[in-house]
This record gives sequence, C-alpha cells and structure tokens, in this order.
Amino acid sequence: MREETKYLVKICGDTAILAVVGKAGYLNCRSAGEFFSAAVEKGCTKMLVQLKDCTGMDSTFLGMIAGVALKLKKVGGELVILNPGERNLELVENLGITKLIKISNEAKEGTPEDSLPTSSAPVSAILDAHENLVEADSSNLVKFEDVISFLKKEKDA
Repeated sequence: MREETKYLVKICGDTAILAVVGKAGYLNCRSAGEFFSAAVEKGCTKMLVQLKDCTGMDSTFLGMIAGVALKLKKVGGELVILNPGERNLELVENLGITKLIKISNEAKEGTPEDSLPTSSAPVSAILDAHENLVEADSSNLVKFEDVISFLKKEKDA
C-alpha cells in the first residue's frame, strides 16, 4: 500500500511554511510548487520547509525547492529546510542545493494545518524543476541532461 502524502501550509506575515508528511515527488507535488510560487508573489521573503515527517523526496520536488530558493535569493530572502533527517539531508547535499539554502534542526513551534490537494506535476513544472537543479549546481547537468532532453520533447509534443 502506497503511503499518503500531505503538504501542510501556512503563511505568517512574510514567512511561508510548508511541511511535508510522507514522500514528496512528481506524483503529488503540483500544489506544493504552486504554493511556493504564490507565496513569493505575495511578498514572502522567508520560506520554511519542514521535513521532520518527510520519508523521501525526488528530484522534481528538490528542483522546486531550488527554484524558490533562487527566486528568494534575488529579493534578499531565504529558504530554510527544517529537520531534514540524515537521508533527506544527503539528497539535498548531493544536488548542491545547500549553496542556496540554510539547514536547521531547531524545532519550530506550530505545524501548519491547511492541507493542499495532491496531484501530479505537469511536464512543464517537472522540466522547470530539473533546470533549476542545473542552475543551482552545474554538475547536475550530467545527472539530468537526458531527463531534461526528454521533458523538452514531451512539452513540445
């Protein structure tokens, strides 16, 4: 049986919080990416991504994190990953995202309660996510050039 993933969100002033419960990936992260974009458009300059209950992430979700971190950096903001755990921290480090974000193992009060719907990310969002990973760290091009090439063909089809 596949575990159910939940994205819990909250915006407090200029801070947006997204907590992942379960596995974050292309099959369920469409609304998470939309939340990131909407939060930046609303003027949020700090993004907290709580991974305490996250059981794993794929490159699409990580690329969405990289994308919002890149946007925040341009406006002097920051993205902080909270309580990633050993495996999730390894994933973030392996893709060079740590150059763009902060990591914290401090407990933050108050878990968000608003839940986002889960649905598959569209091809364009998956492509953008992988291009964000390459922008975050050019060594990711070798890892994702075939995926990017395939997604560009899918998008244009």
